[in-house]
Amino acid sequence: MNEIDTGQDSHYIWKDGQLYSGVERIGHIVSEASSGIKYRDEIKETEEGVFQWTRSFTVEERQTVAFTMGFQTSYPTTYGMIPAVTYNGNTWGSGLEPKGFEKDGQPWTFAYHRAAVAGATYSEGSGWSVGLFGQYEDCGFSCSLTPQDEYTVHRLIWPLAETPVTYVGRDRDGAPYREEWLCEPDQEYRITAYLVIRPLAEAGASWSKMLEAAWGLNYHAEKPSYQADQLWQLGIRYAKESLWAEEGIFKGFSIGLKWNGEAWEQRKTWRYKIGWTGQNISLANSLLVDYLKTGDLSSLEKGIVALDTWANHARLDNGLIRCHFDHLLENKPSSPEIQDAVHLGAAAMNYFEAYELANKCGVARPSYKETALGICSFAVEHQNEEGKIGKAWNNEGIPVDPEGTIGSSLVPPLIKAYNMTNETKYLEAAEQGYRYYIRELLDNGFTTAGALDTYCIDKESAIPLLKAGLGLYEATTNVQYLQWAEAASWYLATWQWHHTVAYPEGSALHALGYDTLGGTSVSTQHHHIDPYALDFVTEWLKLGELTGNAAWIQRARAAWVNGSIGISDGTLKVMNKLRPVGSQDEGYYHTRWGFLTERHEQPFDVTEWLVAWPTAFRLEVLRHLEDWSVFE
Repeated sequence: MNEIDTGQDSHYIWKDGQLYSGVERIGHIVSEASSGIKYRDEIKETEEGVFQWTRSFTVEERQTVAFTMGFQTSYPTTYGMIPAVTYNGNTWGSGLEPKGFEKDGQPWTFAYHRAAVAGATYSEGSGWSVGLFGQYEDCGFSCSLTPQDEYTVHRLIWPLAETPVTYVGRDRDGAPYREEWLCEPDQEYRITAYLVIRPLAEAGASWSKMLEAAWGLNYHAEKPSYQADQLWQLGIRYAKESLWAEEGIFKGFSIGLKWNGEAWEQRKTWRYKIGWTGQNISLANSLLVDYLKTGDLSSLEKGIVALDTWANHARLDNGLIRCHFDHLLENKPSSPEIQDAVHLGAAAMNYFEAYELANKCGVARPSYKETALGICSFAVEHQNEEGKIGKAWNNEGIPVDPEGTIGSSLVPPLIKAYNMTNETKYLEAAEQGYRYYIRELLDNGFTTAGALDTYCIDKESAIPLLKAGLGLYEATTNVQYLQWAEAASWYLATWQWHHTVAYPEGSALHALGYDTLGGTSVSTQHHHIDPYALDFVTEWLKLGELTGNAAWIQRARAAWVNGSIGISDGTLKVMNKLRPVGSQDEGYYHTRWGFLTERHEQPFDVTEWLVAWPTAFRLEVLRHLEDWSVFE
């Protein structure tokens, strides 16, 4: 190490590449470089516990180069994470996503654009937390985290490589991938890493310091692709013109559009869902709001008939409601009928809102409130003594899966039920349930089973912990709930991209001008980015106001901007296909994700799945915010 600059009041001391806090050794630098390179390292403490490590180098002749810049802790790891990729080794769940930190005896190595913080690794142990991440400059890079019995090694690796295999799709591995970095003589190159040291926090997520450092370095304010009023109009048009469906007794919204080889058409299977990807009740509510805003009678008529369709035909005697209307139609699926907490929570919250909106529209619908209260009463009756509610039930109300943090999806409607009825049984159940599910996050460092097409660690299962924490804080004024809501937010932030990735010309993401900053990945099995953070934009805005932390407002705005990319105004062509007005892709392959096929000629393209939920969530945000100027 050639040069070290530590602040005068720093609690940390560097000596011979070793880092100390007082007399306690935290760890030491580990580094490798290919031959024929002259390099100089400089470490500078930019704020307490945040060290910028810059390596400048030259080569004497034209050659390919390789470097590692790493840090080895002096203690074993009790918890390790690569944001949006692995959470303590991904041992929870039944999929084949990357398990552990090694495969076949070799460390998992992941590209910087696969992780939510560029090449970030994080570990905890012996009272300390350590984070390491890089900055993109001249060449892409990768990372690995290797816990051993007595220490853990964090590594940044130049140039980019994904080994021993590339995780290219859910439960699928591809060949290892490696790039080369060819450098020219008499030119100085530079690579930069950031090392973040923090004593383990007594409360909250200790990884927040690493996320704050990365966000501060990379956040850039951008404007959405459209103004808020335009987004409202585009969303309403997509719901009414492309998603509206009538089949037998069903009148409501399709789950989305797929390309049939010649045109976009509504998907033929699993078509009508009450929440999650289908969002029938939320879309109907937005049409009611559109009527209140514009006086458009067609919005009122479609909104009410969709709400009536589900309330009149899908309710069960035990308080549950069918989550998939397909089971009620002649062309019903052959799989068993299951009602799950994700759909039920969304249905209850939106039916409470529908009851209030219908009254404002001059249409009395007590059945909407009854529907929501039926779901909440079922949750109260089936909650166990610990507070666990469960994930899924059959039509008789018998649990078919009691596990997963996603059971917390029923906590926000319990809070709403208390606010509307003042019956303490709902508040008591909400508090008991919240304490059970937030403990899963605090104890494990991850949440589970929210992405219903997988069974793994994910982002979506933590969203109710944020929403319910804020709701309980407002209902009780107990500041503990606000603190827990922020802890859930710091976990959600590990799924949000803290950097912008430059995509090659010829790729769909380059053509779209796609900016990864602010987007969120789905789960440890689904590494692609989607705009699902739209679902908690209003909560992040509220959290920023309540805590005084402006970064939450920045994160909300970045999520909103990211979620506005790729919405069609009717003239947008993506991969040579004209998109319908208001439509938007569900997923963006921001990393190597999916085998290359005739359709996918190269990586970094899109899913071509114009699903309903991004539109529904965007409209939901707008109908819940009085001041749309927050996004300007």
